[in-house]
Amino acid sequence: MELARGIAHVSFVGGGVFLPARDPYDRQTLIEHVTQRVRAKGPVQVLVDNHRWMIQEAGAANRMATCAACGLSVDAACYSNVSNGTPYCVHCALGGPTRAEQLDHLEWRQVG
Repeated sequence: MELARGIAHVSFVGGGVFLPARDPYDRQTLIEHVTQRVRAKGPVQVLVDNHRWMIQEAGAANRMATCAACGLSVDAACYSNVSNGTPYCVHCALGGPTRAEQLDHLEWRQVG
């Protein structure tokens, strides 16, 4: 399924929703929504930027999993259909492509 740029389709057991994903505020809202859904409903699929992510809570076996992009541990592991099983954190997977956002993410994760 190909969506218009700037739109994310989030689907989970029992439903789904379309959310804007155009700017950093939209992306942060998307991340928060997905994180909540994973905790409440289990695995979530997100289609955004012509990319599909499967997101699940890091279980006991994956507690030591680290994000392939930022190197920090993941609470919710994101797997892409092209990542060959490599986990990413929700922020790096869905947060947008800009380097500045990733640097803010690293500072935020180190403080919090």
